[in-house]
Amino acid sequence: MNDVNDILEHLRRGFLDDMPARINKIEDEVMSSNRVNSYDELFRRVHSLKGTAGSYNYHVITKIAHSMEDAMQFLMQRDKFGTKSTADILLHYIDILRDTTESLISSKIEPLDIDERLLVLREQLFKDVINILVVEPSKLYISMIEYALQGMPVNLTFKEDGLQALENLILNKYDLLIASLECSRLNGDALTAALRLVHNFNRKIKVVLVTSREQSKLENKENFDAILDRKMIKEGKLKEIINTFIDCRP
Repeated sequence: MNDVNDILEHLRRGFLDDMPARINKIEDEVMSSNRVNSYDELFRRVHSLKGTAGSYNYHVITKIAHSMEDAMQFLMQRDKFGTKSTADILLHYIDILRDTTESLISSKIEPLDIDERLLVLREQLFKDVINILVVEPSKLYISMIEYALQGMPVNLTFKEDGLQALENLILNKYDLLIASLECSRLNGDALTAALRLVHNFNRKIKVVLVTSREQSKLENKENFDAILDRKMIKEGKLKEIINTFIDCRP
């Protein structure tokens, strides 16, 4: 057993020793993205880092890579990739990666301000939009939600089930959660209940439950800020709910 642990620790140390070179390559891709129209290699490197770091239990590195990936997707959706301001944002993520790696190598202790630094970056990036996490297994209803909210100042992140969504909610701050009751794993009701038990920035997030069930048959209705019949999405009801939320923001 000790031999296995020694091998695993050797592999973990090797990954950490390779991190500076990985970060340099990601930085090179960020800088070259100002000059070329393809960002596939940058996305591939960040996504690979996210997965590999998790497999070695360096979850703080996974958290940073995950946040950087979200930022890149947001910038791509708005055709803002490749600008100097975009590069500046992504270089801030690289600074956080470097600081974290140096701290782990020297003291094996994660820096204490990672969550705060990521939150500041996220708020800068999404300052002019409502950041919404949507939990919906149906591609048809995903398309309907996208169409219903077209032209609104929103950034939509889609997850197929509540387990995927809970990971995102633990890592990233959102303004609103739209959750389907018809998910196969951790439906909107269970996800909301689990989220209220987690002590992080999304614990008191506003939640819109989307369902095909009759409201009179629903339990725990008081846990949701709004309940929407799935058939009402294309009739403008979802947009009305989002507008109400925007109007009530401080």
